[in-house]
Amino acid sequence: MMSVRKKILVIDDEAVIRDLLTKVLERANYEVMVARDGLSGVEMAASEKPDLVITDGLLPKLHGFLACKAIKRMNPAPKVILLTGIYTKFTYKWEAKREYGADDLLTKPFKPADLLACVETHLAELPLVASVDQLSPVRPLLASELHRPGDSARPAGYSASWKPRVSP
Repeated sequence: MMSVRKKILVIDDEAVIRDLLTKVLERANYEVMVARDGLSGVEMAASEKPDLVITDGLLPKLHGFLACKAIKRMNPAPKVILLTGIYTKFTYKWEAKREYGADDLLTKPFKPADLLACVETHLAELPLVASVDQLSPVRPLLASELHRPGDSARPAGYSASWKPRVSP
């Protein structure tokens, strides 16, 4: 059975940090891609569809918080961890999550074990996707399997313009 490695995009303008993160993540068996600025990071996230993005908070070309916000608007949106040495107050963590959609905010310096624990926590929240060799053959459903006797063909209140009701 083939397992699929999770893809992580690292966005940081400092080569030392990019190299450190790459080594830590690759040793933990993740596939790692890197970008050097916020703009190329957003573009890479859109084209490569990583499972998780780790981005510096202060980046050239597009601020890390704005890159995070742009990435979180993608469909499907990857998990995003902001990594920063400047924005260290608790209020920044709250703001990063509430205003920019970050899943977490870690401060530099960090311990590799803490980074991996955070990554694993957020990747564990992703839905499981079966690899091709794990899928069973698909057969068409029989008409008798679509509706049980006594079930109405349409849900109550169904119409061509039906929209779910939102409770206040």
